[in-house]
Amino acid sequence: MIQVTGPIDRALWGIVIILVVGLMAGSWLNRRRSKAIGLWLQAGLAALGGQTTWRWVRGINSGAQITIEAAGKPFRRLEIGYFLVTRELPPLWGIEWLRGKRDLLTVRGELRQPPDCEVEVVPAAGDLRRKLDAANEGDALRWEDGPAGLTIGSRGAGASAAAAKLRPFLEHYGPRIQRLSLRPRRPHLMLFLNLAGPETASATDLLRGIRKVVE
Repeated sequence: MIQVTGPIDRALWGIVIILVVGLMAGSWLNRRRSKAIGLWLQAGLAALGGQTTWRWVRGINSGAQITIEAAGKPFRRLEIGYFLVTRELPPLWGIEWLRGKRDLLTVRGELRQPPDCEVEVVPAAGDLRRKLDAANEGDALRWEDGPAGLTIGSRGAGASAAAAKLRPFLEHYGPRIQRLSLRPRRPHLMLFLNLAGPETASATDLLRGIRKVVE
């Protein structure tokens, strides 16, 4: 039997107990959350057509990766993933929450007809716009204000029309968007969306909204 001999020992054992209980509770929460998001997505995947395969992701950010081959037009191939915050480690979860990190949905799509322009949508208050400008110094994006605190950068033929087509989607999901990209190189479409609200509505509506962005 382990003896607790002083206040330091008691404090250490208290920390260990808290961490173990946090690990068990966080693991349970993430399993429950992962199942709920998986069922939510599964209900909407039929809108994309094609052959679907699932792969569960294990690690510090658990979740799933869904691959859709021979997807319906305008897509050719899609990769949809969701990744959960680290609820298993309460201190790390708290740090992530304070930094604005949430459960994340990612969409990477290959189109049958690549776009001839480039559009980037990012939060106006973040560092991503500055990084994009630094990476494209010789061919800068033209930026304009978007809804929900977003900014829209575009360049190339048809960029204005493509940016205008994005606006209904941005107005609906804007507060949750971390980044939305439309570009000639693969993947032609990229979307990073915080899952803290969108999953309360139909996944079919979300996926159809993504399709309208590139039709």
